[in-house]
Amino acid sequence: MKATGVVRRIDDLGRIVLPKELRRTMRIKEGESLEIYTDGDNKIVLKKYSPVNQMTDFVKEFTESMYTTNKRNIIVTDNEKIVAASGDFKTDLTGKKITKELEERLKNRNTQINNAGVSLNVCETYTINNASILKPINVFGDILGCVIVEGKPQVTDSEKSLAEFGGLFMSRYLEI
Repeated sequence: MKATGVVRRIDDLGRIVLPKELRRTMRIKEGESLEIYTDGDNKIVLKKYSPVNQMTDFVKEFTESMYTTNKRNIIVTDNEKIVAASGDFKTDLTGKKITKELEERLKNRNTQINNAGVSLNVCETYTINNASILKPINVFGDILGCVIVEGKPQVTDSEKSLAEFGGLFMSRYLEI
């Protein structure tokens, strides 16, 4: 565990304030949920909560099935990292932090189609240069991540359907 050197008092309602610098570094935004753990007798650990990440095994099977039947690269993210990726990737993308560019695209809250030649930096080690479609995972109005499907060489109705199905399926699954 890394020390920050910051000390905070607990107020009369039992609250503490996380310093702005820490929230910025950890990409913790207002309204986000944190999981609370204890580690030993005198440690409290806060971890960013991601409902998409909670179903990692299911999402991995889902992306594998989508890739096997359609032979299109597919990536599922939460708001922080890649939860699952299936396709002809040279390295394992799972667990890699998504780029600020992708975070900004998620804020648009809508399905986005990128034509060939318009690159999409997904994470530090992977950029999509083919055509692609990004479908946000929307649960009760909150964007919790996205489904990205690559097209070869352009986005066809098939890729649009895959992304739409993937995004809506994940959204419905998380609403339960």
